[in-house]
Amino acid sequence: MTIHELLAPDQPITWLPWAVQYFFLIGLAYGALWLGAFDLWRKAQDPRLQTLAAVLMVAAGLVAPIALTADLHQPARAWHFYAQTRFTSVMWYGAYLLPLFSLLSMLLGWLLLRPALARRGAEGDKIARLARLLCLGSWSGHVWQRPLSLLAAVSGLSIALYTGLETMAVQARPLWHTPWLPWLLALSALLAAQSALLLLNRLLAGWQQHTEAGLLRQIRPTLALLALSLLGWALSGGASAAEASALYRLDPSWRLAAHWLLLTLGLLGLLLLAGSRLSPRLQTWGLGLLALHLVWGLRWLVLIQGQLAPKYGAGVYLYDIAWGPAGVLGILGTFGLLLALLVALSELVRAPALPSATTASATQAANPHCAREAL
Repeated sequence: MTIHELLAPDQPITWLPWAVQYFFLIGLAYGALWLGAFDLWRKAQDPRLQTLAAVLMVAAGLVAPIALTADLHQPARAWHFYAQTRFTSVMWYGAYLLPLFSLLSMLLGWLLLRPALARRGAEGDKIARLARLLCLGSWSGHVWQRPLSLLAAVSGLSIALYTGLETMAVQARPLWHTPWLPWLLALSALLAAQSALLLLNRLLAGWQQHTEAGLLRQIRPTLALLALSLLGWALSGGASAAEASALYRLDPSWRLAAHWLLLTLGLLGLLLLAGSRLSPRLQTWGLGLLALHLVWGLRWLVLIQGQLAPKYGAGVYLYDIAWGPAGVLGILGTFGLLLALLVALSELVRAPALPSATTASATQAANPHCAREAL
């Protein structure tokens, strides 16, 4: 009997965790843009939702290109996309689509934030002066919101297609080379945006119950459609699903990550089924955090764990995440920058208190004894 021994040299992954951060953050940006733009065309608009969507699209839209530039390994070579013509490269088109999306999303976000900036500017502190300066005058921008929202929504769709196609184009990786991937990335990005807005409604001053209820109504069908899409990919994904099945059998880390995501998906389903049996605050925080974890984990499973299968060869690679900028520090840094921008924007567009809360505060102010008891 002849034994043939196959040796597969370990190769470092080329798409680092920076790519996971970019795919996650740009998904938050165009998902929030779609939600804000859609609300502009509704008869019963929700100004609270529009403000939250603008805050999220501006913050995530600023951080995402930073993560993408860092993932180029040599950020200075980004100018190569503009110095050379590559009509057959998806990333070459993205080099033009991404700046256009950033411009349109920032403009739309600014127009949506102007009413909140104007209200903040009516106060008398230093931040109010900055808010008045950012308004660039007292003119009304409502006439520009709907036309710009259409252009920005189409631009967001181009980014959703670009981020999916640039991964799908890698034919040497069957896991990525499937038409299911762009759809799954875009749909999960929408779920992440809805979940993030759900949490921001709780975190930023001016919580609105109808905004929370509307987002919960949107999350249910989005999560159900995502679960059905994942099932459809598993059953009819062809070589992509077969590659995932092989990784599940051969790679313990892939198997652990897959089990973890399935558990998260199951917990989300249970929270939605529980409905009114849970407190609204517990359901909101549980759904928001678990859905964001699911969407980020899906990108990690596809982009990082997916690279552990050799393009040409047998076996799987091993990956130990670095603690520096190319690993844990980069993940924490991008999330930290996103959080810092959200905090800064929340102070600039600080919403007024709810009418009921205002009434209660006025009553307490008129009665010092009641105020002391409330404290």
